[in-house]
Amino acid sequence: MRRGLFAAALCLCLLLGGFAPARAADMVHYLLVGVDGWGLNEEGGARSDAIILATLDYGEDRLTFTSFARDSIVEPSYRKGTVKLNTLVRSQEGEQALVRYIEEAFGLPISGHFVINFSGAVDVINAVGGIEVTLSEEEAEYLRHHAGEYAGYPLHAGACRINGAQALYYMRCRSLDNDFGRQGRQGNVLRALMDELRDISPLRAMTLLNDVLDMYRTDLSSGQQLELALKALSLLDAQVQTCSIPEEGTYRYGKDSHGNSGLIFDEAQSRAYLRARLGLPEDETAE
Repeated sequence: MRRGLFAAALCLCLLLGGFAPARAADMVHYLLVGVDGWGLNEEGGARSDAIILATLDYGEDRLTFTSFARDSIVEPSYRKGTVKLNTLVRSQEGEQALVRYIEEAFGLPISGHFVINFSGAVDVINAVGGIEVTLSEEEAEYLRHHAGEYAGYPLHAGACRINGAQALYYMRCRSLDNDFGRQGRQGNVLRALMDELRDISPLRAMTLLNDVLDMYRTDLSSGQQLELALKALSLLDAQVQTCSIPEEGTYRYGKDSHGNSGLIFDEAQSRAYLRARLGLPEDETAE
């Protein structure tokens, strides 16, 4: 199956404003699910490590990456009881269960999904020569201890260029703060990767294809992926926004029907917040 570098980067990727309501035809949504392995529906298979909704708004020249906290406790209409969001991929429906929940809960029609072997981030980021992020001293020390330093990629507080291995630990880290801190770091990587892709020529992109061929799977056909990649090229210079569901400070800790601890939040409030961020009316449902 042929895949494009931008589509692969979009898979990883990985703010508030008074926007005019967007037309549905100008906006499409894709679900990006980062995992540590491919055995999602097998016993012992990996759970989703990152759940990101990528919204491509061609009308407003805007990209929005919405991170869903994987420990959120949700109650899909098609299941009995509550469950943590990141366990939905372990159901018989797999990643389609996540798609179905987000479509119903937030009224957003998802055009396709990508499941990424999270370690594939190493290859993509190395392929573009690394990315630049701003590290705190605590983050720099964490990366020194877990990822190590490499020639050409010294770690320090402030603007810092990191390679794929360092970026992978940076995206996964939540021991310094919490899951919202990790979501913020994933958003930082997505924005930095978009910055790198803006400077890559089509010829250079073609030479990088072999580095990303096996990093993801999708329900889109080869033709649909090609169409997405070609259209998405128009957004390489777009404004990039990130947000989180639930918003930090709008949840409490509790347990799901199986006794697992997680985040309890007001789904209606989060729906209104996300749709407002995207510039959509509050009362629409997914078609």
